[in-house]
Amino acid sequence: MENFLNIAGTATAVTTGGGVGYFFVRWLFEYLGGRMDKKADRIDAGMDKLIARMETQIEGLIARGADLEKRLEKVEGDLAECKHKHAESEAEVARLKAAMQGYGEAREKAQLILASERREQKK
Repeated sequence: MENFLNIAGTATAVTTGGGVGYFFVRWLFEYLGGRMDKKADRIDAGMDKLIARMETQIEGLIARGADLEKRLEKVEGDLAECKHKHAESEAEVARLKAAMQGYGEAREKAQLILASERREQKK
């Protein structure tokens, strides 16, 4: 019986030690695993913030690009109108130069006619 008690005591000590060891190892893995999960959660939260900021910046850039496109269209329209007015002005200048040249020639002819008439009157 004494032998049985020794075996029972030893078995109880081994199972208790094994149980405590099992729970300690289990707790250790859960603790380390939890720490890894927390680290991964922190990294994920940081990435989520970064992505949110980048999305905001991208939306801002898209809006700015749309505004710039509208502005470019307006500037191109104004430039086309300016070129059209410039072409009209150049045509008007050419017409006026031709008219002035025609008036100059008419004046020369008129002066020649007057000069010849004066010469005839003096004779």
